[in-house]
Amino acid sequence: MEYRFTPSGVCSKEMIIEVEEGIIKKINIVGGCAGNTVRCE
Repeated sequence: MEYRFTPSGVCSKEMIIEVEEGIIKKINIVGGCAGNTVRCE
């Protein structure tokens, strides 16, 4: 099952979530700011 969510107040435009038997299998965030993808160590 695929769920699509359009958030507000954030940089991302859409979140696509794939769920199988109650378990999240994949999350795809469309759009967003570079701060969401930079790894901090």
